[in-house]
Amino acid sequence: MGPGHEWVAAAYGDGPQITMPYGLGDTTDLTDALTVLKLAGLRAVVEAHDTIRLADGRRARFPSLTQNPRDEPAVDAELLLLAPRTVTTTQIALAEQTSTVLLVDVDRRRVWVDGKQVLGVHERWKDAAPIYVTFAVARMLAVNGATFDGLVGAGLTAGQVDDALARLGKRVHRTSIGWESRHVGGLVDFSIACYPGPGGIRTRWTSDLPLTEQAERLISAGCRISGRAISGRPGYPKISKRDMPYRLVAFTERELDMTALGFEPDTVGYSGTELILPADPTIALTAEAAGYTDRTDDIITANTLLRADIRNDDDNSALEEIRDRLQFAADTGYDLRHNLPG
Repeated sequence: MGPGHEWVAAAYGDGPQITMPYGLGDTTDLTDALTVLKLAGLRAVVEAHDTIRLADGRRARFPSLTQNPRDEPAVDAELLLLAPRTVTTTQIALAEQTSTVLLVDVDRRRVWVDGKQVLGVHERWKDAAPIYVTFAVARMLAVNGATFDGLVGAGLTAGQVDDALARLGKRVHRTSIGWESRHVGGLVDFSIACYPGPGGIRTRWTSDLPLTEQAERLISAGCRISGRAISGRPGYPKISKRDMPYRLVAFTERELDMTALGFEPDTVGYSGTELILPADPTIALTAEAAGYTDRTDDIITANTLLRADIRNDDDNSALEEIRDRLQFAADTGYDLRHNLPG
């Protein structure tokens, strides 16, 4: 307590205190938010303790811990005003998918309204597509290499392939028979360890069905199985001599009616199935290039194991087995392509 303010401590010492829950009574400063809105051409005035009104007449309400504490008539608001100290990707996704959210990023002077960004530099995650394509090219070159035309034939454009090869830089080189990893097997570890993950949305589900039956139903709905669960798929080398994992990971390119497939949302946190709707548009592309119709390619499978929330000894062993198999295939493939003695 500073000099001359002893009376404050004395007042608190008299008790009993009249208190409110923590945070009530604090003011919310929207000055900077109003300034950023003005830059976006959205002039606004404060109409009530939790509401601003835009020039077009729409009201935007700021989430408040108090519910109309003054004798003010309740006025409907058309927009939800969000002006957090730190804007998260989840809030941006909400603003871009919900036309009734008005999101203001004060620090970086960005504004979203009516489901689109109207001020500021667009989020960096929108630049992710070239990176995903780069890793897709790395996966397709990692073991057997490929020609430029072969990469284009897999479903990429010539421009995408050009850009990906440039981004991979010294990790790849062109030979007389096509493009491949500069160091034998080098793209295997790079693609497993450095792939940033599929992004997108993950949901957790549970079912009374055995995991094998769950996998069959998801595959029939167009999903691709990943992680250790693919060890039981026909035509795939057994990943160790271990039982099925306790969790199934599946990738889908579209929304699924999981309830109709026999699943229920996981409310306990120990789901049997993780369903991923990836932001990475190349998951199916590289699986098809590998000849798989029911699973992800081996490198994505290894990355799925690597990035698992929980990884037990069986999963660690499976990860090493997949990596070793890929490294062996890369080494053998290099010898065969270049007619080297085995």
